[in-house]
Amino acid sequence: LWEAAVLAPLLQPWGLVAAGAATVVDADLSHASSFAALFGYCLLATSSLLAMEVYAAFAPDSAHVRLGKLRVWLQAHQDPALVVLLLGVGLFLVGRSIYQLTSTG
Repeated sequence: LWEAAVLAPLLQPWGLVAAGAATVVDADLSHASSFAALFGYCLLATSSLLAMEVYAAFAPDSAHVRLGKLRVWLQAHQDPALVVLLLGVGLFLVGRSIYQLTSTG
């Protein structure tokens, strides 16, 4: 259990988290609101893993059944979900970059 708790934050898709964080804090961090937005984003990005770990720690039998069903569904739908998610993120980042290139003069 402790090994999983330590490894979970290290195995996240940090590239996507970093791209989202760069979008969230497009402004500088000298303002408290920008810092709060970044903190909130990182908390939101890691909250699903944290929620599953807490659930498994406090209700292991129930979590084993429900998270097992979630694992089966994710394994069955992993490829299409990744394609759609990463295509969306990629199109967003390319679109934002094109906009920035064309709007600066």
